[in-house]
Amino acid sequence: MSLNNTPRANRLHIGLFGRRNSGKSSLINALTGQETATVSDVPGTTTDPVYKAMELYGIGPVVFIDTAGFDDEGKLGKLRVEKTEKASAETDIALVLFHDEDIREELEWVKDFRKACRESSGVGGPAQTDFPFFMG
Repeated sequence: MSLNNTPRANRLHIGLFGRRNSGKSSLINALTGQETATVSDVPGTTTDPVYKAMELYGIGPVVFIDTAGFDDEGKLGKLRVEKTEKASAETDIALVLFHDEDIREELEWVKDFRKACRESSGVGGPAQTDFPFFMG
């Protein structure tokens, strides 16, 4: 099987997490070199996770996951956050983007990722315990 034909389930899943308008969609576009996700100044533009499979030099087949902000609000916002949480369960490496000086919410997500990793038996939680951080 060639790298291009690798099923999504067999790829390393790299999730992008952060608040609304923290730069997750801009980052996935930069990483893929394509307009994979819609970017705008309007908070809540990303509604459903955006998956982009590609080959990452030196790593192999991966899938990037652009998610809705974990600080989304309202009835629809709650649904978006639930989808973000579901995407986090299939993430092998989590990139948490910090948006401003108040990073308490981001640190809670990092703590949750680490807890899920410790509790995971290798399935259902992030596999990476050292999380890279991007400051926006």
